[in-house]
Amino acid sequence: MNRYISIFCALLACTSMLALTPTYTLPLYPNGVPDSNGYKPEDEYIKDGTKIYRTAVPRLDVYLPNAADAATPAVLVCPGGGYQFTSTGNEGIEVANYFVPRGYAIAVLKYRMPNGHEHIPLSDALQAMRLLRDSADAWHLKAQHIGVMGFSAGGHLAATLLTKYADAKTRPDYGVLVYPVITMDETLTHRGSCRSLLGENPTLDQRLNWSAERNVTSDTPPCIIVVCQDDQTVKVDNSLLFYQALTNQHVPATLIVVPEGKHGWGYRRQFRDREIIDQAILSFVAEH
Repeated sequence: MNRYISIFCALLACTSMLALTPTYTLPLYPNGVPDSNGYKPEDEYIKDGTKIYRTAVPRLDVYLPNAADAATPAVLVCPGGGYQFTSTGNEGIEVANYFVPRGYAIAVLKYRMPNGHEHIPLSDALQAMRLLRDSADAWHLKAQHIGVMGFSAGGHLAATLLTKYADAKTRPDYGVLVYPVITMDETLTHRGSCRSLLGENPTLDQRLNWSAERNVTSDTPPCIIVVCQDDQTVKVDNSLLFYQALTNQHVPATLIVVPEGKHGWGYRRQFRDREIIDQAILSFVAEH
């Protein structure tokens, strides 16, 4: 009997993950990718169904709710993957499954990996914000309510976008950082993400430049940061550093630390304080 229950639960999980399909799947750069990360389109491959490696042509998967009377708030989602791949299942599709029925547009970014070009992921995130704001009328989005959500290394990308946006069009209205990588400090960083972004032997200037906590200003958008105390993959200190940097600059910030849950749960895995986290994020997004 237990075997059949396990199979049934697995089928339910798969059904949930595939419940929504994108309204639009768009190339991030309609006129062609302006600079290369060293990969070719044929280099891309998918592992475990939703982990996308060696992306050369980034794209945006846009999930829109049913037609509404008012413009729809939107969230740009940056999945994690240690800057080695994009984990588009639990940190992408499942985000859409959760938020779209609640009246939000979700845009999942399949960004390019650095592959020796440290500026590439940020350039894709900036372009994604431009595309969302430029398409606000056509997609019936609320142009002044577009935030960014990032998980793990995608949390680093989101935090980098929050602190290194180029102009008003690329500035998110808020940030949601879930078990994020924040710093490139060698004693606290997630070494795999740091190595993939900056190489084997980054300089001090590189570490400082890509440590998001060092780039916070009073103009950084408000943020909520969520992490589990028992996360053994990305040290909780990353979240604490960013929260402290926001507080020092008088940027509205919320930090939620729950005792258990570890790393990588995205919007799929359940654990003791899952409902608390979900409600906190949903309330924060609704207020901003």
